[in-house]
Amino acid sequence: MFPEGYHENVAVALSQKYDLAWDIAQNLAKNYGTRASEVLKYVDMETVKGSRSGLYKHYPRLYEGAAATTGYPYLEAEVRYCCEHEWAVAPCDILGRRTRLAYLNATAAKIALPKVVDIMAECHGWDEARKQRELENAEVLLAKDFAGPLPNKVGASIRTACTADVKDIFDSLDVRKRGTISRKGIKEASVRLGFPLDEEHLSAAMREMDQEGSLNVGSGEINFPQFLMWWNSSKDSLEVQKRFSHVVDIGSKSPADAPAPATE
Repeated sequence: MFPEGYHENVAVALSQKYDLAWDIAQNLAKNYGTRASEVLKYVDMETVKGSRSGLYKHYPRLYEGAAATTGYPYLEAEVRYCCEHEWAVAPCDILGRRTRLAYLNATAAKIALPKVVDIMAECHGWDEARKQRELENAEVLLAKDFAGPLPNKVGASIRTACTADVKDIFDSLDVRKRGTISRKGIKEASVRLGFPLDEEHLSAAMREMDQEGSLNVGSGEINFPQFLMWWNSSKDSLEVQKRFSHVVDIGSKSPADAPAPATE
């Protein structure tokens, strides 16, 4: 049963009524459904401006970096709404639960953290000492549970990334929506993830992905489970993940607490 007023074009209606960017309209429709308009009541309209393209209005986001291309459609207004209606009491409630920003991009979450703390302080009446405690506690949790991407190659062919990062890129390259990408797509995925594979390493990677030995390495298609399995089992990948905790400064975290390989 859908709630009263719900229909399959909620995102379209939101985009048209409020001049929302399409990614924001989709996010609001998916996560709040018929309550999306209630979320938008928490927007400070004085901060809403026209976009550079002129196609929609710019509503302040938690992370503003290259807003049209990052795929992080989370609004400042969501923080206020979640504090008032969804019992959000700590910054990581916002960054790791109400939104997926910490999962999608730990660096973006860390950049957005001071903004989240400021907004939550307004909602909950925190003083400066409480704000500082919340900021420090959130920094520890983000470092512990969302260490983020590897800052350099360390001999790897591809950077450490969470499953969501890889899946989003995989889906964007699966233009025919068959659930597979080609050799060319795998190469492009490695570029987007930060560490391009040369032809030799690309061929080796595709052979590792082809568990049944039936793939034409020159032109064959790879599905996402094959790609993910390769990432979780490749010698280079496991070596990077083993050394991960020695490369990223995550406070007092020990090597034994290093992130496990990505899983679906």
